[in-house]
Formats: sequence, C-alpha cells, structure tokens
Amino acid sequence: MDFRHSTRSAILRLLPFIALVAAILAIPNLVFKPSETGGNYYLTVLIYVGINTILAVGLNLLMGYAGQVSLGHAAFYGLGAYASAILTTRGIPANTVAPAAVVIAIMASTAAIISILRAESGRLVFAAGVFTLSGVSALYVGLAHPLPYVLLVAGWIAASYACRMSAVKLAVCYAIGIAVGFVALSLLGRATGGLSPWYAMAAGVIFTCLIAYLIGSQALKLHGYYLAMATLGFGVIIVIILVQWEPMTGGTSGIYGIPSLQLGKLALDNDIRVFYLVWALVAVVIALSANIVNSRIGRAFRAVHGSEMAAASLGVDTTRYKVQVFVLSAALASIAGSIYAHYVTFISPEPFGFKFSIELVVMVVIGGLASIWGAVFGAATITILGEVLRGLGTTQTLGAEKGIFALLRDKLGASPSDFDVIIFGLILMLIMIYMPDGLLRTMADSAKSAIRLARRKKAVE
Repeated sequence: MDFRHSTRSAILRLLPFIALVAAILAIPNLVFKPSETGGNYYLTVLIYVGINTILAVGLNLLMGYAGQVSLGHAAFYGLGAYASAILTTRGIPANTVAPAAVVIAIMASTAAIISILRAESGRLVFAAGVFTLSGVSALYVGLAHPLPYVLLVAGWIAASYACRMSAVKLAVCYAIGIAVGFVALSLLGRATGGLSPWYAMAAGVIFTCLIAYLIGSQALKLHGYYLAMATLGFGVIIVIILVQWEPMTGGTSGIYGIPSLQLGKLALDNDIRVFYLVWALVAVVIALSANIVNSRIGRAFRAVHGSEMAAASLGVDTTRYKVQVFVLSAALASIAGSIYAHYVTFISPEPFGFKFSIELVVMVVIGGLASIWGAVFGAATITILGEVLRGLGTTQTLGAEKGIFALLRDKLGASPSDFDVIIFGLILMLIMIYMPDGLLRTMADSAKSAIRLARRKKAVE
C-alpha cells in the first residue's frame, strides 16, 4: 500500500514537468508557427514569459519559502544584463580597468572577512577599511611602490590586535582579495569587447553573486519594512549608477549591438531558437528549485520563514540560509538578465527599475507564495497582461476611428500602459486581501472543495 501511494505521489509530481516539456515541444510547431525567418509575436511574448518565470521562481524562493522581502530584485536582473552587454560589445575602458580591479578585490576581501571571520559592525569596517586603504593607495602610487604593502601589513597587525581577530584567518582574507584583484586586473585588461556571450554571462553571474553576498549578509539582518526599504534603496542606487555612468553603461541611451547567443556555430538569432533555449532553462530552474524546496535546505527555508527564533533554537543557521537563498535568487536574476540582453540586443536602464521590481513581486503573489508552479502562473499572467495593456492604446474598437482606450489616452494624455503600476498595485492589494494563498492555489482549493461537495451529494443520493 505504501509502495503504491509513493509511486502515485511520484507520478503526480512528475505530471507538471511532463506537461511543461510537451508544451515546449508542441507550441512552436503546432500552436504558434513561426514565419520563414523564425519570428512570431506570440513566441516573443512567451520568451518574455520564460525570462520572467526564471526571475519569479528565484524571487519566490526568497520571499515565499524563506520569507525575506525584496523590492530591488530588478537590480540583479540589470547587473546581469549590463555585464553581458558591456563585455560583449564595448568592453572595459582602459582607464577603468585598474579601479574596477581594486573594487572587485575589496569586495572579495570583504566577503571573505564576513564569511571566514564572521566579522560585523565595527570589526568589519576596521578590517575591510585596512584593505580598502591599501587598495586605494595602490591606485595612486602604483604596485611598485612600497606604501600599499606597508599600509596593508600595519593595518593587518592593528586589526588583529585591536579587533581580536585571528591573524592567520585575516591574512587569508587579505590574500584572497589580492589574488582576486590580480586575476580581475588580468581579465579586465583583456576585456576589450567581443567576449563570448557565455563567458560574459558567467562573469555577470559571479559579479552579481558577489554583490548579492555583500548586500545580503548585511541587509538580511533587518526584518519586515526595514528589509524592504533596504532592498528598495539598493535597487534605486543601481539604476542611478546605470544612468549616470555613461562611459561604461551608455547612460539613458543604453547599449546596442549586443550579439545573439550561439550554440557552437548555431546562432540563436530568431524567436523559435531562443524560445527553446529559454524554456529549456525554465524547466531546469523549476526542477532544481523543486528539488531544493523538498530537501533539508528547503525545510530550513520554511523554518526561517515560520519563525527565525524557533529555527535558531533548533540549530538552524538562519543567517547562512537567508544569505544563501538571497545569492541564489540573485544568480537566477543575473542569468535571466543576460538572456534578455542577448535576445533584444539593446538595453537601457528603464527595464531594471523599481517598477519592474514591483511587477516581480506581483507575479510571485498572484501565483502564490511558496509555490514553484505558482511563480510560472504569475509570470505568465502579468507578462501577458502587460502586453494587453500596451496594445489597448491602439485597439480599434467597434469600428471607430480610434479605440476607446486611444480616446482616453488623448483625453488624459496617457495610455493604459502608463497606468500599469496602478493596475498591478490594485491586483496585488486584491489578491492579498481576498486570496492570500495566491490565485492558482485558491483555484485549486476551490476545485477540490467542489469535487468533495459533488461526491457528498452523490453519496447522499
């Protein structure tokens, strides 16, 4: 009996994956057949649905399972997109290579101090400040000058004594920063553009994860509204950098001419090829996420979500698990950003702002928190709804010269797509009030209740 029950449960868990794979194979050939060039508007929309699904699944792991609110998730999406775009087109400007390598070295050293020494507050500032001072001095006087090394050794001794840190562990942290800095200096010096998109994507993921670790290790000490505001502030800062750092990011003009992805000699330069790539990646992400949430790590996430204090009392390292899921979520966002950049071949700061972060939260909430398949449903719903709103401004209604929404646009000076944030906000509010478990789970529960009621009526008759 137990064997039959376990077999049935395994089959039921596999059914959604089987249905997804069948849909991926069938849609381009049977439903939305592409043109001779491989293009199709509906396939384009489904590609965006797939990209947003990767983002929503990652955010759902963070918000739905671990219970950590993020209102700046679009920033990681933008970091991945811009890393791929810069490394495959214009490259790193020569006068930026050394400062960028120093910044990366400082970030790596700081991450090592947090991870190895578990330093925080004043001890972290002191230890990281020593390495920062040494790195900045190296920029001004050069690596051949003894000053940076003198500052580093003197600071190492002072930090070990004043902050009561292990001198050996602190030396290892500084050594990691130095090694990463020299590697970054070597690689960035060669990054004059034209880098393979796959290498650029990998570099973007590593860079994004490093930033996510540094931000998450500090911001995740906060809770509730404070955490939400911290992540919101991070997202705003990233957008400001993307707009203002014109020599690197192109400012508001963005970066164009981004090459398409390639598999060997096969260029993924049309909708049907990108569709297969994106949705194959979606299937992998869903499978890995489902495996995580059903594992010991997933149980730890849910314990943290339920009560951090109770989880900690049972031996769960709450800080480590929160940072891990934060970094994983950022990595998925970075991958999605790289795919987006290589698909549209042009990016600007606008798609990576606060507005899109709100859309991602709405996707997660609509599908249902702590539901992997709910994230897929939410991403599809919001992405398609956004396309509908964009089309309403030009819809021809009842044979009139202009659509009714176009007339409203003329009268109000705005199209329906300009109100999408308000519409998404209303959807979020209604779902949270009337369907707190999400639309998909509410529909499933309603269907189960209807089936049970029908069975009871049949039994009575």
